[in-house]
Amino acid sequence: MWGHDLAGVDLSITRPSAVAILSGGIKILRVEYGELATRLSKMEVVAVDAPLTLPKGGAFRDFEREILRRGFRLLPLNMKSMRELALRGSELRKALEREGVIVLETHPTTVRRILGLSRKDLVQLMVRMGYHGERLLSPDDVDALTCLLISILYVEGKVEIVRGEEGSMVLPLPGSIP
Repeated sequence: MWGHDLAGVDLSITRPSAVAILSGGIKILRVEYGELATRLSKMEVVAVDAPLTLPKGGAFRDFEREILRRGFRLLPLNMKSMRELALRGSELRKALEREGVIVLETHPTTVRRILGLSRKDLVQLMVRMGYHGERLLSPDDVDALTCLLISILYVEGKVEIVRGEEGSMVLPLPGSIP
């Protein structure tokens, strides 16, 4: 469809991660953390719902403070579970980048808010784009599909990258739905 192998990952600490892959069609998988880097190593772009870096100090990274100023909500990285997720995200990012994969950090709730999409609207959009999987999707599956949408929009040049010294987050440009 797009001529690219793209993925979106809702990274988890306690259970297999939800992974949405665009490679010929769109499918959702459940992947154990130990297998993620191998399963995603041939992708061109992978967008991840997890912090991929840690703040130098405090609860939020410099670029996150800009996102918070815009009125979006993020979880602080001084929470134990978020810190664990960030360490896992950072490890995954490094493993994939060694394979030449472009790894993007994103935040599905913020993405859907910018695009004005409910979870149901997002799934309907992805069905129009080629997803023909199960009808009952978990919140993790919808977040993985949202991350996949960011990978697609990134390739199409329809994203904003909010950058800082402590990392970056990729968000859709308003009105960028394909």
